[in-house]
Order: sequence, then C-alpha cells, then structure tokens
Amino acid sequence: MAKLVLSMNGSVLGNYFVEKERLSVGRKPTCDIQINDEGVSKEHAVILTVGNDQILEDLGSTNGTQVNGQTVKRHILQNGDVIEVGRYRLKYVNQKAMPDMDFDKTLMIPAFDRTKLRQEGAVKDGADTQSIATAVANARNVKTVFPLGAVRGIGGALAGQEIELARPITPLGKPGSSAIISRRPMGYFITHVAGKKHPTVNGKSIGEAPSPLDNLDQIEVGTDKLQFYLK
Repeated sequence: MAKLVLSMNGSVLGNYFVEKERLSVGRKPTCDIQINDEGVSKEHAVILTVGNDQILEDLGSTNGTQVNGQTVKRHILQNGDVIEVGRYRLKYVNQKAMPDMDFDKTLMIPAFDRTKLRQEGAVKDGADTQSIATAVANARNVKTVFPLGAVRGIGGALAGQEIELARPITPLGKPGSSAIISRRPMGYFITHVAGKKHPTVNGKSIGEAPSPLDNLDQIEVGTDKLQFYLK
C-alpha cells in the first residue's frame, strides 16, 4: 500500500497510508492530511487514486505545489517522489510505482485548457498529455474491456459538444469546481476534485467517493450539464 511520509527540516512528523480514493491536503481541520501552517492553503492539494496510480493535483493553492523541485498542477506520482507544500515535505512511498516505467517520472500532466475544451469539444492538452495517458495505460498493462463512453453537453458552456472518454482520465469543469471521469476495466467513474459543490449524477451529489456511471446518466459539474452514454 502506498504511503506519504510527512516531514519538516528532516524530522518525520507522521505517516499517512493512501487508503482512500481521494486524499486531501491542506490547512483545514477536515483535510485528511492537515498541515497547520500559513504557507499552506486551506484546501491545498488532493491525491486521487485511479486504478493502480496516484495522481497529485494542486487545488489552485496560493503558494503552489512542487514535486522534486518543480511546480506542478497535476502529476502522476512515482516511488520516491517528494511533494513540497509550504515548508513541509511529503515523500511518496510505493514499491509498485517504480521509476522503471516507460514514462519519465518527472513528466507532469498539464492543467487542461478551458478554452480548448470549449472550442474543440475534447480535452486536448497536446502531445505530452496524450503520451502520458498512453504510457500509463501501457505501463500498467490494463485491458479495458468496457465499451467506449462519451459525454455530450446539454447545458452550460459545453452545450452541443461531445467529449469522447477514450483516455484513462478526462478532467471536467474549471479551477474551483472540477471533477475527473476515469476509465477502468469495469466501467467509468466520476470523482470530485475541487470545489465546495460536489458534482451530481441524476440530481444526487456524489460526495467524496468515486461514483460509477451508467448509460444515459446526467452529470452536473459546476455550471456544466452533461449526459454520459456508451457508444
């Protein structure tokens, strides 16, 4: 099981096992890893478990989040990665996420471009995002047997648009109100990432846990309304 080792100035302050599919980091007492320091935002970052991978995402924090000395928005964690949050460090320990995968451990997933999402009707962040997504799928040797899915916009900025869910992870929404849809061998799941208001499926809040999607489910993420369907 993956774990995070919290330290400051070389002194270990605690160990946190990644037992949840959504692990929050921040100054708020409700965060799973609370760091009571003014350099840390109330809701600073989140670690999402998608299949066999853990993905770190900065939640628009004031001072940013670094991994191995580089500022990141999204990052697929590899064994030994050091996350810097304010003056504190979180070392990611996971022997199953070894750095001998077919993608470089320093690669970062770019934050998705909202303008491109609107104009192109798909999440297209360039070759880096595509290559990372492909590398993750190949490295984990996951055979996706579930039918290909997609979402169509039925309200908000994405009305009339179609987004094919061919990638392992598809982000939706915008900073401050976002979610991801993950493609797994057993189907599609939607997970809350950021924002006080959780996404809804058929009018019901999904909460913090990943929620499975069924054909023709209606989704709301922020001001966007979409319908999920299987091709």
